[in-house]
Amino acid sequence: MKKNLGRLFLLLLLPLLAFAQSELATHTLSVSKQSPYVKEAVEITFTAVQKDHEYVMFFFLESHQSDNYEITLLNKATKKIGYHNYMTTFTYLLFPLKPGKINVDFEYTIKTASDKAVAQVYIGSRDNVKWIDTDDTVMPKQSVHLDIKALPKGIELVGDFKIKSVLKSSTVDQFSTAQVVYTLNGVGYVNKGLSPLHKVDNVTIFEDTHDEAFKITKNGQVLEREYLYALSADDDFVIPAVKIKAYSPRTQKFYTLSVDAYPIRVKKLDPSTLLDDKESPTSDTVDFTWLVNIIIGIIIFISGFITAKLSENISFGWLQREKKFQDIKTAVDAKSLLFIMIRNYKSSMMQPYIDRLEAIAYTKENKRSFKQIKKEILKHL
Repeated sequence: MKKNLGRLFLLLLLPLLAFAQSELATHTLSVSKQSPYVKEAVEITFTAVQKDHEYVMFFFLESHQSDNYEITLLNKATKKIGYHNYMTTFTYLLFPLKPGKINVDFEYTIKTASDKAVAQVYIGSRDNVKWIDTDDTVMPKQSVHLDIKALPKGIELVGDFKIKSVLKSSTVDQFSTAQVVYTLNGVGYVNKGLSPLHKVDNVTIFEDTHDEAFKITKNGQVLEREYLYALSADDDFVIPAVKIKAYSPRTQKFYTLSVDAYPIRVKKLDPSTLLDDKESPTSDTVDFTWLVNIIIGIIIFISGFITAKLSENISFGWLQREKKFQDIKTAVDAKSLLFIMIRNYKSSMMQPYIDRLEAIAYTKENKRSFKQIKKEILKHL
């Protein structure tokens, strides 16, 4: 009988708790795509609006981590509507990693505090509530349900990308390396393990990766990545052609990035030319080469020092002005200028221009807007 009464009490209490929670705030949860492909960028937006205006209110939303996806908080923006009336918007970017149905869960908490409690510790940001005495209400878990489509076999990139390459020399000797750099740039998702070159028979390969630019945006990863390779062999060989299969969510088309093969000629060295057949100097011969080298080094150092000091007093202002910001001036479109700004001029002062460039770079570009932004950037710098 007691158990039945306890259950009845809980059944009556749950609706009251739900009603109390709903009276604190309202919220909306939306996604940009319900059925994306694996590794296709998905924007998740959660907006909470204060409903109870008796207290100061703070909103918190924490995403669960999972092997099924990668998720990043892009932005949290709070807007004051009125007295004790705030709206907070959370924007997340998600990359699904596996096909099938997945759930993305969020922990949602509302914290309330009196004006007196806030006034005692309020410094700077409104979200600085670490030491504020708050009443915390854990709201029902928020979830997004997605149906992820599998990519065709062999697809390594998702997004809009381009690739180019530079070979330092097509002729090397047995004791040097052929150096080639592949530069991948665009927006989307790139696997960390992506490698344009793989094993080449009878060739030793050294490789490294370097990011010239990298930023997470609502369209995906905006990046410019360099893949650097040094290859050595005893005989002639071929750096194989590069073919990377990709899918563009923007155009909904599959495409292939490709770079032609590079034949490398390896010059044979005569072993006899590597040996010194001259006799060593006799013990009664004095070699002053070391002293001459030291004197030459001192002269070069002093000359360089004097040149540097003199150059400080010589003005090349007209030449500096001519070359200053040349990379910005030569940018022909919003996308190229966006990469230049991220790579060379990224700062809090430049962020508004970067955001505006990003807005037109991956939509139908407005040339007039691009020219205006470019003009404003040069004027600002």
